[in-house]
Amino acid sequence: MADFTSANIQGANELLNKTLNDTKTLKDSLAAQAGADASVIKSALESKATDLKSSLSSMIPELPTIPNVNMQGEFAALTDIDITTPAGLEQYQAQIGNITSQFGTAMAEKGLDISSLATEIQAGGDVGKLIPNLQLPDGLTIPVELPSNISFPSIPAIDEIIADMPEFKIDIDKDALKALGEEAKKVIENAKEILEEQIPKYTPSVKDKLTLT
Repeated sequence: MADFTSANIQGANELLNKTLNDTKTLKDSLAAQAGADASVIKSALESKATDLKSSLSSMIPELPTIPNVNMQGEFAALTDIDITTPAGLEQYQAQIGNITSQFGTAMAEKGLDISSLATEIQAGGDVGKLIPNLQLPDGLTIPVELPSNISFPSIPAIDEIIADMPEFKIDIDKDALKALGEEAKKVIENAKEILEEQIPKYTPSVKDKLTLT
């Protein structure tokens, strides 16, 4: 492996060189403290470990902090703009222009007109139903379509509604129920007698099977 810490070598990098040097310094210090008390080793290595951490951090580029741009969120922002004032109308038009520059091509491919949709949404239209869930990742120019966002119901669930319903009680007259049972029993007995009269005498096995329970 090439020694990039050598002076004037091709491919040398100042940040890499410092990181390699700090690594070697920490390693050498640790070896020099072999057998020493733990507290002594800790004191000797703390500053060198801090230097190495700083060197490593300087080699890592700072990550962008710009969030992904969601088209539904951009359209939803239109509802907060008062277009009855000149300043609000200017802000409204600027927002539409911003949406068009970011999502115009994708919307055109879907056959959707940004201006007409903006008018509907500004008038109170449902963003989730009217606008596809397109998102523009940071650093990219082509938006991607995500699944529709889940909507949480604002009305109580069916089990909650049922839990609030009053109890229903049915009172049954036992005597009336018994009378109906007796009447039904008589009807069955009469039908049995009629059926037995119609069955020939030479088929007693059929009669035996007519049992009222």
